[in-house]
Amino acid sequence: MTSAPLDTILDDLEVLVSHDTRNPPRDLTVEAPLFTWLTERLPGFETEILDFGDGCLGFYARRGTTDTLFNVHLDTVPVATGWTTDPFTLQRSEDRVTGLGACDIKGAAACLISAAAATDAPAAYLFTTDEEAGKSDAVRGFLRERRDYARVIVGEPTEAKAIPAHRGIVSVEAQFEGRSGHASGGGASAVHAAAAFVTNALAEPWAADFRLNFGRIEGGVKPNMVAADCLVRFGFRGLPGADIDEKLARLKDLAGLQLRLFEKRFEGPPLPVSDPAVRQGQDDLTRWAEGLGLAVGEPVHFWTEASLFAAAGLPALVLGPGNIAQAHAADEFVLHDHLEAAYHAYLRILTS
Repeated sequence: MTSAPLDTILDDLEVLVSHDTRNPPRDLTVEAPLFTWLTERLPGFETEILDFGDGCLGFYARRGTTDTLFNVHLDTVPVATGWTTDPFTLQRSEDRVTGLGACDIKGAAACLISAAAATDAPAAYLFTTDEEAGKSDAVRGFLRERRDYARVIVGEPTEAKAIPAHRGIVSVEAQFEGRSGHASGGGASAVHAAAAFVTNALAEPWAADFRLNFGRIEGGVKPNMVAADCLVRFGFRGLPGADIDEKLARLKDLAGLQLRLFEKRFEGPPLPVSDPAVRQGQDDLTRWAEGLGLAVGEPVHFWTEASLFAAAGLPALVLGPGNIAQAHAADEFVLHDHLEAAYHAYLRILTS
């Protein structure tokens, strides 16, 4: 096996990291310099930019005809507190590189660019911009076009292992109302109601297994005022076959009488969904990956857009460089070894 062109991969990753693709605010347009650069780095490809509105874009590149589509999202989360370097300047060290999106998941895009240059085999790439903030309109819109592929490889941090299954995700917004007044008189505080809800929800016997997480709580004005409103945003992740509606109903019951609003903000299905045909497609794809000699890993706990492809009838594997522990973290990094392993896996798929 020839060595991966690590220097070229890192040079491309440096450029990708330098482009600000944070989501939110998701403010890329079809004229963004990033897309011009991608076109230049993929000579021989037919390219088009698919615009689904609200900053949800797809850069679709094809060379010849192939049964395999590679999908990677190029958007990143906002900069986390605690960065010790410039997030948009790739920092190189002996065994890793650090930069916003290097792990999640611009490293995969850099590997795919190098893999395309290493062979003249047919290839199809879909780079999207709206995965990180609960949109996925680019993938959903792409699927509405009924583009025909036998399989999809979705880049996410899996240490270059092929992953055929993962949890689903549901994110919810709850709003609580109270009655404003002076704190010396007591009263019905929306913050108190929200706090009781969070405490009771986390005490549910299934909470830990479903990764129930309260990510944002905001309400009230100051300590000597009874809070008239409080916002709570949370999410949880169920394994394939889990009864999500039952869990949502239970949580709504726990919210109590001061609940004003309780609605889903985003729902991503597990991989695979319960449909027998979808499950069979995933099983067949796993055997295909094993036949290529790819390392097949265990189901992961994070959600990916691979489930959207699979639910639409396109079996999908998750495969990319990096470890999910570094994703969304300050000083996000990806190891050279993971980049090289992903490059070889992508090249093997392209030339299969």
